[in-house]
Amino acid sequence: MRLSRAAFGSLTRGATIVALLAFGCAAASLHAQEVYKSVDADGHVVYSDRGATKGAPKTSLHFNEPDPAEVARLAHEQELLKADDLARSRQEAMEDKSRATQQKKKQAACESARTRYYQMKDAARLFKRDADGSRVYMSDEDADAMRQQARQAMSAACGA
Repeated sequence: MRLSRAAFGSLTRGATIVALLAFGCAAASLHAQEVYKSVDADGHVVYSDRGATKGAPKTSLHFNEPDPAEVARLAHEQELLKADDLARSRQEAMEDKSRATQQKKKQAACESARTRYYQMKDAARLFKRDADGSRVYMSDEDADAMRQQARQAMSAACGA
């Protein structure tokens, strides 16, 4: 049976492996296999198709045929887990993007407030424009109050 690229691509890697193992196990009759069992220096049990020594005893292993319904359930569960992981990673990416945008806005507001404060601080005289567009200069007390407001705005926007 040949799968098209689109059909093959739609299967997740884990589900494909599980399905192939299930089909392979179902197609081939599972007889007892003779293997060599040994214990290494650390006490780990090792199974191999070659004996550690010439006179190593053989051990028979029996494999049970997997239940196709269980294999399908596991493949479906794996697909759901991968879909959840993908959705979670997309959500985290959106949240990271949102945080970065908020950080840029906050930094721009800080820079704007800082620039405004330093312009007022460095100016010898502050003025406002009237309805005609002419300059109306502020008194020293009003200018100091405007500088203080700009400083507080800078502190609020920049955090310090």
